Amino acid sequence: MDKMVLIDLETQDFHVQTGIYEVACLAVEKYEIVDRLYLAKEIPGYKGRKKYGFGFYNISRDALYINKFKEFMQKYPYPIVAHNCSFDRKFLVYYEWLPADYPAYCSIKAIKGADSSLDSYALDYLVRYFNVAGQADHTAMSDIENLYRILKIVQPRTWIPLGTGDLRYYMPRIKPRPLDEIDLAIDTTDRLKDEVICFTGSSRYPRHTMQEIAIKNGARVVNNITAGTTLLVTGLDPGPKKLAQAREKGIPVIADRDFLAMLDLADRDILA
Repeated sequence: MDKMVLIDLETQDFHVQTGIYEVACLAVEKYEIVDRLYLAKEIPGYKGRKKYGFGFYNISRDALYINKFKEFMQKYPYPIVAHNCSFDRKFLVYYEWLPADYPAYCSIKAIKGADSSLDSYALDYLVRYFNVAGQADHTAMSDIENLYRILKIVQPRTWIPLGTGDLRYYMPRIKPRPLDEIDLAIDTTDRLKDEVICFTGSSRYPRHTMQEIAIKNGARVVNNITAGTTLLVTGLDPGPKKLAQAREKGIPVIADRDFLAMLDLADRDILA
């Protein structure tokens, strides 16, 4: 590939619920670095060794860092490449930094395709084998710079895209936060008091954010149509079952854009 974004995350654990603590990205064109992005929030006074994301705050749901990442990917809309990419991608998809169908490639498979004779394809082994570093530091920027150096040497000819089937387990809905924890840039009101709202389909904001907008305005949210549901808000590709149930029960249905407009949020960035 002539263009790619190399990505490395530090997550402290293998379980996706652990969170994201460091993100490093290199925009690469013809195996030359044209731009870079590093995202992390250090814990003041931390005395331990900073590796695997320790010494940093969890930024997985921080709108500031998510928006910076998305701006970088919009500037460089190239396929992502990571070492053991299925691991990094599951975190990015789970926390909605990237859509599930974003093109993604694994450097392990690409390097193995270029040279199947190596004893190992772990980054620790490869940095020593190709003499690009004494060891892998397991910090995001250092690891991704080492991967870049390795790929520049190997320059794989065959890249196999990752499928999306392995993501199903890692894509549960993120639950909306309680009212006192919601930090969206909107006022708390009672404009939706006594409303019980269900959402369906894809919207401008992730589902949990749409639910938090409703909660901030006094509503209660539900995941399925119930006897007490008073409003169904629909986005793109709404669920046919929810639509049919709403019509059967006589529940009002409105589009997500109209939902935002009636709360005077249609032209505002609530994540700012």
